Amino acid sequence: MPQISVVLPVYNVEEYLRQCLDSLANQTFEDFEVICVNDGSGDSSLSILEEYASEDERFKIISQENKGLSGARNTGMDYIKGKYTIFVDSDDWLELNALEKLYNKITALDSDILMYKFRFFNQDSEQYSESVFTNLEVIDASLENKNFNYRDVSDILFKISHAPFNKLYKTSFLREAGIKFPENLNYEDLYFFYMVFFKTEKVSVFRDESLYNYRIRNNSISTTGNERSFDIFEILDLTQDNLKNVNIYSKVKDDFLMFVIVNLKYVYLRLNERLRNQYLQKMKEKYEFYSLNQVKKDHLNTWHFDDRVFYQAIAVSSNGIEFELNYKKLYYEFLANHYGGVIEQLRNENQVLAQKNNDLKEQLANSSIKNKFKKIVKL
Repeated sequence: MPQISVVLPVYNVEEYLRQCLDSLANQTFEDFEVICVNDGSGDSSLSILEEYASEDERFKIISQENKGLSGARNTGMDYIKGKYTIFVDSDDWLELNALEKLYNKITALDSDILMYKFRFFNQDSEQYSESVFTNLEVIDASLENKNFNYRDVSDILFKISHAPFNKLYKTSFLREAGIKFPENLNYEDLYFFYMVFFKTEKVSVFRDESLYNYRIRNNSISTTGNERSFDIFEILDLTQDNLKNVNIYSKVKDDFLMFVIVNLKYVYLRLNERLRNQYLQKMKEKYEFYSLNQVKKDHLNTWHFDDRVFYQAIAVSSNGIEFELNYKKLYYEFLANHYGGVIEQLRNENQVLAQKNNDLKEQLANSSIKNKFKKIVKL
């Protein structure tokens, strides 16, 4: 029985698939299997999978009619044999020491879920980037080398990455929890994360280094607005239900409302003009459903100014055109009235990034010096 099962949904990614498969085939940790779910690909993805499977018995292929990302992940979960499970998207790739690092950490702490750092790779600019969302810096250092639960991080519950791919799961935990990805819904990652997160007392974190590279493509489903974008409303409803089921909603309500606005804005800005008016009407309904009009002023003042303006524009707009006008009007009014504060906020954010950049340069310089010293010693 392999120690780790990698669930790899594959759909029309011939351009990027080899990089992903190579990153798995060449892992320093070797006791794993890769469950490749060919989700009705119409390009050469299946042929590429067959090539790798013929050379490496750890790669197993399951083909099915297209069921979408959730359906492919769920199919893969049915074939898991490993003690631990990790999800990888087929246009992304792992660092070669990823499985070894994660396995050592999760077994040392006997965790049900191990969260780890990842970074973005922009396909157009070919640049890497990180954020507090990807590097897990929001989690207190006191939780670094021990297990914790959702109650321990209730103050940052909605600032933790809900992506399934930057986590290693104990397979027995997933099976006992009986949780699958919701099929035929976008934003399934959000639902899945909170469902599993609320089911365990044993979560840990690895943030020594980024181990996963998430490719950003402008034409990917996550960056293209369409009718499926309206799924966000159902996903947010389900998340609210989950919070109530674990009796934590009253404690985190203010943060959840901000989380709602951030996600609604994220989707809205990716919609085409045809869908925006319909989306606004749905937002108006949810404005009352979530009691968004009850957001406390002192809590509202902690939001990013762009989120605040978006929130206020919903309240005073009745259609898409009106919303666009009010959004811009309130945005410029806010800048005029709080110009100094906004500049200070941006300056502080820039200083943090500059410090991180300097730290990284110093680390690279030290690493280079060490490598040169090693070469001299060898000579």
